[in-house]
Amino acid sequence: MTGLVLLPGAVLGTTAAVVSGWADRLPERIPNKGGGDRPVLSTLATEPLITTGLAAITGLWLLGAVAFFLARRLPAPAVHWARTVAQLVVAMLVTALCGALLLILAPALDARSPEEVRTPSAPFATGLPVAVLLAGALALALAGRRSSGLPAAGAPPANAVRFPLATGERVLWSEHRVLRPLVWAAVGQVLIGAIMAVVFGLSLGAGYAPIGLAVALTAVATLAISRYRLVVDEHAVRVATGPFRREFPMTTVEYATSSRLNAGDWLTAGVLHGYGTVMAPAPGPVVRLVFADGSGFTAGCEDADTLAALINSLRHRQYTA
Repeated sequence: MTGLVLLPGAVLGTTAAVVSGWADRLPERIPNKGGGDRPVLSTLATEPLITTGLAAITGLWLLGAVAFFLARRLPAPAVHWARTVAQLVVAMLVTALCGALLLILAPALDARSPEEVRTPSAPFATGLPVAVLLAGALALALAGRRSSGLPAAGAPPANAVRFPLATGERVLWSEHRVLRPLVWAAVGQVLIGAIMAVVFGLSLGAGYAPIGLAVALTAVATLAISRYRLVVDEHAVRVATGPFRREFPMTTVEYATSSRLNAGDWLTAGVLHGYGTVMAPAPGPVVRLVFADGSGFTAGCEDADTLAALINSLRHRQYTA
């Protein structure tokens, strides 16, 4: 979410806000060939350039998101690398294209005609490749490493809380939640986008209305993660928030414990680790799965004590069978 949505989204949103603030300071046309210290040979209309540029960058961003989600259809070893490449390409191209748009428009500020447009400043032109490389490095770091898989777990600890299960008894734990704050946030994004489209369209021109519509489209991503599911049976622990899913075979879970996740730890885990180690829709009761390699995973649960005992019971029955 951070590497594919928030990083390019922040770059694109900042660019759109800056360009919108420049609208009254730009001439109607800017040089296409020539300009600066050279004669102007041809020009471009400024408003269509901005509209087309922002729309193209937004389309590229959405195309990268589609490629990211479709990558899960690939063989398991290739999924991580395909998503890493998609995230890297989107972050670098969005940063490069947004920077290029600003690089083109900045010298035209307060110019009354194409002939008065200045040459791009050297620090700005030099800083753009650095910004692109930094965005790529951050996107690569956020992609993380491909999981090498979890080892088979040994015997669960004798003191692990559990309750007896009869031989052959089948159990299923299933939770489905609608995260209403995210639903309302999506509604708010649509309203804000619609208001921005009207305000920009009336004050800056119809060509700027798509900026508000792009904001409204972000509601789709928010709505997509507004469903939380947790399913546990004798085969695996499966947890999902929208399209993001994690599955842990029961044979890899050594034991489970229950606890409460406070608001500070919930926010910290979400920002630093994403869905890598924690998938809890809100602060509150959670089940922590402990694996044989010492790693763990925390999942939100409405009755953590009972679910932890159930997982330990399933593991004990599997190990003693």
